[in-house]
Amino acid sequence: MRIWAWAAGIFKLQPNEDMLDSYKATKGCSRMIKDLWLVANLAIVTELWKLRNKSYFEDMAVQWLCFKGRVYQVIRDNSIRMKGHMYNNLEDLRILSYFKVRHRSCKTSTPIEVSWTPPNQDEIMICCDGASFENPGQAGSGVVFRDANSEVLGVLCVGLGWQTNYYAEVYAIIYGAMLAKRWNMRSICVRSDSMSCIQAFQKGDLPWQLVQKWKLAKSFYNNIRYIHSYREVNFSADVSAKQACLLAEDLFEFYEGGTSFIPSVE
Repeated sequence: MRIWAWAAGIFKLQPNEDMLDSYKATKGCSRMIKDLWLVANLAIVTELWKLRNKSYFEDMAVQWLCFKGRVYQVIRDNSIRMKGHMYNNLEDLRILSYFKVRHRSCKTSTPIEVSWTPPNQDEIMICCDGASFENPGQAGSGVVFRDANSEVLGVLCVGLGWQTNYYAEVYAIIYGAMLAKRWNMRSICVRSDSMSCIQAFQKGDLPWQLVQKWKLAKSFYNNIRYIHSYREVNFSADVSAKQACLLAEDLFEFYEGGTSFIPSVE
């Protein structure tokens, strides 16, 4: 249809009769262009319906320029309510200029350098993470154990049932410390991407249900060191935590040396 070809030519996107599929075509576009494309789809559908009724019930002749002008005006009017950012490129500028939409600010990002270092010779590193499907929701904790050579000693997944993401983060550190005793190291290095969780352990400000568990877990160690890292660095623990969300509550899975078994964390 002529009106859809007009919209597709402006946005360089392929419309679809399914609104959701049509919106998915904007993947990779800026927030501003996504919003404009959605409004364009809605405006065209609405105006086509109005035009169809007037043509059928009022015997009104279809005038292409008037119809396109109404769609254009609806898109432009609704752009005032849009708060999204644009990309600083010619394509975004071209589309916004066509609809006479005021140019928006561009989001800027500053790259952050991230690095990963192995634990000390006398330490076991426990890379911990927690996850939940929604918050709260079905939750799980994941822990990856590493030695000073960066070798993976084992991977722990624990299903927690219905919990918050913060609880899952705390559980991961506690269960990781409990299970790390099996390597008989008196020092552990805790790596987590949750700064609030690390601060809670450092201040001793844990949820009351977990205080006693943590006291028992940490009593084995002479030294506990905490490192905050971004998820991109702690990705293996993140994957383990998401896998743990699929486990039933209180169900453990531990992988060591290519074998899987249920560990004891007493």
